[in-house]
Amino acid sequence: MKTIIKPLWSYDVQKTEQLLTDQAKAGYHLTQLNRFKRRFTFEKGNPKDVTYRIGYDKIKPATLSNTMRNDGWEKVTQSGKWYVIANEKPQAEVTTSTSRDAIIKRNNYIFYAFMAILIYITGAMLVNIALFSTVFFASDGNVEVVESPLWIITYTGSALSTAFYFFMIYSVWKIKKTNKSLSQENQTTYSSQHTLDKKNLTKAEEKQLKRDGLIIKRRKFGWMYSPDKLEKWLEQHAAEGNRLHRVSKLGTTFYFREGEPQHIKYSADYQNLSNDSYFEIHRQAGWKDIFSSKGAIQKWTIWSKEYEEGETPPALYSDKTHKLKQAKKVAFSYTVIFLPMVLMYMFIASINIGFLFRKEEAWTLHDTNTIMFFLCILVFGTFITKTWMYYFRLRRA
Repeated sequence: MKTIIKPLWSYDVQKTEQLLTDQAKAGYHLTQLNRFKRRFTFEKGNPKDVTYRIGYDKIKPATLSNTMRNDGWEKVTQSGKWYVIANEKPQAEVTTSTSRDAIIKRNNYIFYAFMAILIYITGAMLVNIALFSTVFFASDGNVEVVESPLWIITYTGSALSTAFYFFMIYSVWKIKKTNKSLSQENQTTYSSQHTLDKKNLTKAEEKQLKRDGLIIKRRKFGWMYSPDKLEKWLEQHAAEGNRLHRVSKLGTTFYFREGEPQHIKYSADYQNLSNDSYFEIHRQAGWKDIFSSKGAIQKWTIWSKEYEEGETPPALYSDKTHKLKQAKKVAFSYTVIFLPMVLMYMFIASINIGFLFRKEEAWTLHDTNTIMFFLCILVFGTFITKTWMYYFRLRRA
């Protein structure tokens, strides 16, 4: 018997699957997985070439379909919602596999949880730095450090907090990398027709069209806080003969190609956790994804669909209630992101504002920081307000 402990095995299931395959080639075959102890148990046997797949299923115990069983898959072990299946057929002959959607969804929940903690800790550090800076400048740099017998606790806590902070950064990076790899493994062979125009144009050809005035560039900042206004803006351009060609990676620059006026319905859709099935459902309904954001927190997709004059414009979601829920999700998501920042900056600004009016000295960096805090309050507060205005516009419609 042999045991291997892998504390972070679920961060990279593909690498773990390769580990199990390598152990089988060496004659050690998996018999048990303990998800709490992060331990894999193996039994000694004959070396074999075995393909392993790790799955995640809320239904316990997980069962295999007849199709997968006929393809040679057998369940080896299960621990909680995690299970491992194996196939002794040559890998080239295996035609089925487990879906990665559940693992991607689970990883996304962990990803967003770590991101929220990172934002909170980073914000707390900025508050402490701002408070220290305020005291430092207010006292003209005369800061006294008082020794304490409990400094060892402070240093130990700081070291543990720093280690946890970098662990979360690693976790966010690793999970994002793993999900990208799993998504590519899940990727379908679907090729949307609307991307052909973009692929047929090289960078040199696109530059030439820009010089000839056939491709125009327009910038649209902050459209995700009022997506309904973006949709109307894009539809107006299409009606004028300017069809959306592509969107920059940041989602702020829109490139239009001049042509004949067209009737095109656009829809900007927000998803916290999207996967390949989400895209496939809309693609099969005739929608084309023009842009998908790459951000870690916000996942926006801009969809388009042509329709003939006199036809009812298509809708990405036929149920108005669903569209309203999406708008409410947008408002809540951005409120959760920006409201803590607004409150934090209001707290810092309230402390600094007293020094700003009491002192009689010349303008200092401390005063500039105070003004910047007020600008941040205004900007982030505007973002929150716009998202709720978007929700109430849909509600009144």
